[in-house]
Amino acid sequence: MKRLLLAILRSAARNALPERARRSLVGRYFRFERAREASAENRSPPKLEPLRNYQAFFDIHEFDTRLVVQVNSGLRPGGVERQIVNTLVGLSRLWPDLKTGFLALRSGDTFDFFRSHLANRHEFVRSAVSFPVARRALRAAMPRAVLQKVEHQIDWLPWDVREDVIRLMSEFINMKPGVVHGWQDGTGIPAAYAARLVGVPRILISTRNMRPNNFVWYRPYMFHAYRELAECHQIVMINNSSAGAADYADWLGVPRGRFVVKRNGLDISSLRQADPRDVAALRKQLRIPAGTPVVGSIFRFDEEKRPLLWIQTAREIANQWPGCHFVIFGDGPLRNELERYAADGRISEYLRCPGIVANTALAMSLFDIFLLTSRVEGTPNAILEASALGIPVVATDAGGVRETVVEGVTGYVVTPPEPAHIACQVMRIARAPDLHARMKAAGPEFIKRCFGLERMIAETIGLYSASTSEPDSTHPS
Repeated sequence: MKRLLLAILRSAARNALPERARRSLVGRYFRFERAREASAENRSPPKLEPLRNYQAFFDIHEFDTRLVVQVNSGLRPGGVERQIVNTLVGLSRLWPDLKTGFLALRSGDTFDFFRSHLANRHEFVRSAVSFPVARRALRAAMPRAVLQKVEHQIDWLPWDVREDVIRLMSEFINMKPGVVHGWQDGTGIPAAYAARLVGVPRILISTRNMRPNNFVWYRPYMFHAYRELAECHQIVMINNSSAGAADYADWLGVPRGRFVVKRNGLDISSLRQADPRDVAALRKQLRIPAGTPVVGSIFRFDEEKRPLLWIQTAREIANQWPGCHFVIFGDGPLRNELERYAADGRISEYLRCPGIVANTALAMSLFDIFLLTSRVEGTPNAILEASALGIPVVATDAGGVRETVVEGVTGYVVTPPEPAHIACQVMRIARAPDLHARMKAAGPEFIKRCFGLERMIAETIGLYSASTSEPDSTHPS
């Protein structure tokens, strides 16, 4: 009763607090959790039995093999979210008999950013039910002994992850999907646990770009959860780059073949250079003179994107390319720090940070060269979109970036990540109009060949419909 009351209070707080306050509290809690469980990866948590041996209450034949449910924290602006939308749209186009839906674990997501893409295409796009509602539903759907067994099975997980597992179990019991596809670590893990405990026949997790302990939001439970999930033959582990797949596998101590590489898909047909009149209007709005060169990017202002390195590189470029302007579309916790840093470096006069942009093609049509300086990446959607639009790319060597750039053909990947080195490659393109023209022509062909949407959807359909026979040598060593 006490745990349920706390859950109700936490649910109310999630809905009542502003997003900035929620993010701050969550960040502090994660830091506290990591400090408290600093050696958690070296300790196996107590469990009732291995998840691979768990006997689900529902029979496999009760599930609808034509219903696929995608799960993520939400559908706000982001690269993963764009791939989820591309998957939903592509499935509805190429597999029309399939029923698809989306569940968000974060409360209060309005889905407005991608609403126009998803209108009238899917069974549902909504938030998952709250924990109190879900727990009542499970009590009605399962014998008490079975529910107690479920709760014992996940009792080692952090409280919020347990709640998400219960929320999703309630949803999956109600709709009986044949396939559950969870995205990212914080939502893919509870989605996979919920689906496995309910008995969903086919379960997929699309992991993040690189192992989660590269990031500030890493939580120690993720290591043991992923190792346990990797032992279950019903669960397909996916990454969008060879580098990311190898990074996860090495971290978990599983064979690299345990991860399937499914590269991102881009709908080339819907991505075209914007009308010059619209680009001119955007230049005027951003106070960038006509004909002035622009180096730009689109990313979230987070530590792993190294926005301060981007500004340091911009300073180097500005010293060699008089009049060049710099534009970064996006938002995030480091935005104010970046703008202060730019002001100290006296390039603020040439820097524009307009915020989040809905029309990626229009934003990128402003750029002469696309610049990305990330510390960690998997398959950056922004690089794919820039190349598809014929914009030469200069990026630091991070994760799967090399898999998205043909060196010297569509752009350059730079190592070491030092401002002078990066600026040198930008200027190499800027000073050679013929090279710029060749890269502009090569980019779209490369993206169409290697990162086309139809290729990605075909691979996804194959994973959704593949046999669930147990793979060899999948247990962690």
